[in-house]
Amino acid sequence: MMDRNTHKIILAADLSSPSEAEDLLDLLREDLVHVKIGPRLFASGGIPFVSRVIRMGFKVFLDLKLHDIPNTVSSAVDYFASHGIWALTIHSAGGAAMLQAARSANRFAGDEMLLFGVTVLTSLVSSSWDEVNPGCPLQEALKNRAAICAACKMDGIVCSPTDLPLLVPDFGGRLKMVVPGIRDNAGGDDQMRTASPEDALKMGADYLVVGRPIIRANSPAKALQEMIERVERVGDKE
Repeated sequence: MMDRNTHKIILAADLSSPSEAEDLLDLLREDLVHVKIGPRLFASGGIPFVSRVIRMGFKVFLDLKLHDIPNTVSSAVDYFASHGIWALTIHSAGGAAMLQAARSANRFAGDEMLLFGVTVLTSLVSSSWDEVNPGCPLQEALKNRAAICAACKMDGIVCSPTDLPLLVPDFGGRLKMVVPGIRDNAGGDDQMRTASPEDALKMGADYLVVGRPIIRANSPAKALQEMIERVERVGDKE
């Protein structure tokens, strides 16, 4: 079993309710370190739910993709930084001033919470991207957003596995690569730019965000253990 301190898997606990999530986490706590809490669970459970997950021994990755004017985001970061959260997502589309305000608020609060800049959602491909960003190629936006995150001293970025060959050469040493869209087979759901865990790690992923392949498995505990073993095998070959 992989050492808990070097675990690269973040479970996306995208379940219907805090109680359902806590039941699942209780089953997985032996092998799991990092837990992603997204908008639905946070909306229904709030900070009390986040605090309970932390008390269970997990590191919470709060994935709210904050995107607002700098003062509003700064205020939110200041609040979250005082609750023992491992990492928080900020959407890089908000621009440098917003990211800098988030970084300053986090530093003032003690700089213990990691800040990850979201680049482009894994559900978007070139055609759907062009609908809302005409005239700006997807790859250009990815590189520019990663560069802004690096300049603003974010701790990492969230990007699809297919973006890693574009981003790792320039930013892999400066930004942690947090990678959702982990699938053995492309298609079948709203994750469009995907890769297997092995391919994502070989391309430079630091953390794999995995949800449905584990939480929808007949045995989530077995699915998590199998994912851990696959990650370990890649590490053994490096």
